[in-house]
Formats: sequence, C-alpha cells, structure tokens
Amino acid sequence: MGRKYKIISGDGHVETPPESWIQYVPEEHRERAPRLIKLPKGGEAWLIEGQPLIPNGQNITGRGPVKISGGSYFNEDGSAAEGAGDAAQRLREQDLDGIDAEVLFPPVFATRAIADVSDREVYCALVRAYNIFLARDYCSVAPDRLIGNAVIPCSGIDDAVAELEFIADEGLTSVSFHMFPNGSGFSAPEDDQFWKRGLELGVKMSPHFGFGAFSPPMNSVGLGLGGDPFAATLPQRVNAIPPLYTMCQLMCAGVWDRFPDLEFYFAETNASWLPWGLFVLDDNYEIFRGAYDRKLERKPSEYILDQCYFGIIRDPKAISMHEHLPFDRLMFGSDFPHSVGSFPNTMRFLDECFDGLDDGLRRKMLLENPASYYGLDLDADITETPTA
Repeated sequence: MGRKYKIISGDGHVETPPESWIQYVPEEHRERAPRLIKLPKGGEAWLIEGQPLIPNGQNITGRGPVKISGGSYFNEDGSAAEGAGDAAQRLREQDLDGIDAEVLFPPVFATRAIADVSDREVYCALVRAYNIFLARDYCSVAPDRLIGNAVIPCSGIDDAVAELEFIADEGLTSVSFHMFPNGSGFSAPEDDQFWKRGLELGVKMSPHFGFGAFSPPMNSVGLGLGGDPFAATLPQRVNAIPPLYTMCQLMCAGVWDRFPDLEFYFAETNASWLPWGLFVLDDNYEIFRGAYDRKLERKPSEYILDQCYFGIIRDPKAISMHEHLPFDRLMFGSDFPHSVGSFPNTMRFLDECFDGLDDGLRRKMLLENPASYYGLDLDADITETPTA
C-alpha cells in the first residue's frame, strides 16, 4: 500500500535563486531581470528595477535563526539552503517536517517586487518565466505534493487572461495575484472576463493574504477616493485585516452574485479575527445601507462564509476557539521557509494545538479542506520522495 496524505500545508513559499527561472526570460530582456548581489557583511540582496535593494533575510529563515538581512540561499559549502533548493529537496523537507504536500506561493521577488518594471513587455516576460519554471521544473516532479500557484501579471485584463490560459495549458491549477485582474486596486467590470475564464478552466483563486487595495484611501469618514464608497464603508473598524476590503469590493460589485461558484483562498490571514470581523461587516451593512440606498442579495458574512477559505499559520487561538469559527473553511500552513513558520517542528505545533480536541477537527483542517479546494484525492497513493 502506497503513501497517503496525512497533513497538507496550505501555505508554503518557493524561494530559489533567480537563475532557476530567469533562464526562461527571452535573451533580449534578460539584462533587466532581477539578480542577486552578495553583501559585504554576508548573504545576498535582490537588485530589481524600480525597487530599493532588497536583502534576503526573513524570507529564507528555514529553521532559523531569524535574520532581517544577511540571509542566504546557499550554505557555506555552496549547496542550497533549506527552502532554497530544487523540487526533490523540497519533498525531503516536507518529510522532515512531517507533512505530505504544500500549496506553494511565489516569492515576493517574482510578484510584487517586479511589478514596478517600467516596460510592460519585460514585466510580462518575467512573470511568464517564473510560471514556466514553476510548471516545468518544479511542480512537475510531484504535482500532487507541490501544488504551485502561478503568478498573474497586474498589467491589465488582457495580460491577466492570457497568463491564466497559459498556466492552465502548462498544467498548473491555481493562481496568485496581488491586484484585481484589471491591474488596479479596485474592482472593475472587465474583471468578469478573468473570473469567468478561471471557472471555465477550473483554476483556483489563491491570492495569498489579499489583493487590490488593502484599505480605501479616505477623504472623509466612510468615503473612499477609489472604487465603490459603499464597499469602503463596510469594513470600518476592521480595516487592518487585509482581505476584508477586498471581499467587500467583490460583494458590492456583484461579483459573487454573477459568479456564485467563484471561491478564493486567502492564506496567512489567520482566523481568530473572523467572529468579530464578520459581525462588524454585517453591523456596518445594517448601519449604512440606508444612507447609500444599497441592498445586497446576502449579508456580507454569508458571502464570505460561502465563497472564501482562510489559512492560519501561528494561530493556535483559532483552533482552540473552533466552536466560534467556520472550521470547514480553514486550512493550516507551515509558511516554510519564511520566518513565522513552524518548520521543522510542525508536527509538535499541531499536536499541541489539537491536544484534547476531536480528531475530526484535525482531519478537516489538515486534509479535507485543502483537498476539497484543490481537488486532491485523499484515497490516492501520493508521489514518493526521491532519494538524495
């Protein structure tokens, strides 16, 4: 009998030196691609057009200790550091940490940090290069254990849809994005092209901890300068929680009314805030809907509980208060190799969190929820780890 899933991490990160994916950038654009430079005091930093120098540090912590700068993708002997190697190394690291699969988000250096590259063609070529690497060199080694999130460019709806179709052809089934598909921080009608195509292709929406503007720019209380002012009003009092304004934009723009099957997974948001946050959205809706003469088809909390999943990392409180949370909408992530993760002690962390609780709760968060969202077969034998 083969190996089965026991623990699926809903949040890990691909952290590799740029050479792994820059090789797929067309030659005419390669001079403008990100690159690493060695720092005089140790470690490396990323040199990226339109950005200040970004040192490696918290992004490549592994088992620690945490560094703000001076982090390195390489051990002293030149071999790959923990979390910075190839796919086979990553599978061995899963085994070491007691997990069987990971939902893998892109590094900031292949998403947000390259978004300021001034030439659209170069920018899109960089995004494409990372997605090729992810599909062909990394996830293909064990697609049932390395569940990669492709990058969607924020250079406009046409580029977003084109990349969505490309990654689906490459066999990737989930995407990460940090702006609305139209390229701005606010929902727009043209985004429907992306949502519709994503549903047709069966691609999952996994925007990490949020996308678009995290809070509305204000010129007076409750009135945003961009987007829908009513959407800006709903998350008052809880604006500090990143995905709430995003979700308010989606519901107020009618996205979930037009696409009732459209779901989102917001990783690394944690979940202890959910009871208060959902109450506030419903409460604000009742307070302000008359002033705006607006009526939603459902309560804000109902949209969110029907359409969204959330990921916890170091949030044991969310597990201990399970009676107050939508446990069928929660996933756990180790966040490896980032600084606030649980590697290589994930099993101990989870054992402590679930001590004394029903095994069904553990199975739901660690297996059933991620398997349901990402279409994983819990009865199937999974890919064995290659020997070193």
